[in-house]
Amino acid sequence: MHTINPMVMTIVQQIMINENDTDAWRRSLIQNHIFEAQEAKDLSEREISLIHHALLVQTLSQMSSDQLLEQTEKYNLKYHVNFEEEQFQMGAVCY
Repeated sequence: MHTINPMVMTIVQQIMINENDTDAWRRSLIQNHIFEAQEAKDLSEREISLIHHALLVQTLSQMSSDQLLEQTEKYNLKYHVNFEEEQFQMGAVCY
């Protein structure tokens, strides 16, 4: 199973908080031909939110690290890497 980059989840959470608009998400599902209008209308706000979350994860998971960093800037997120003291040298070499 594919592991999701933690940066993706951080960006998705920020988007979900900043752009909390289930009506816009519902319209997007219709415009992108994911659901028919009546099907989208029948979905609860929770279902719309979960679908939107999953689509964001899917989209962001396909981005390169540079593209993800652009997204962190777009949403004004500060992202940094912390290494445990005993792993610092190994982390520095890998970074």
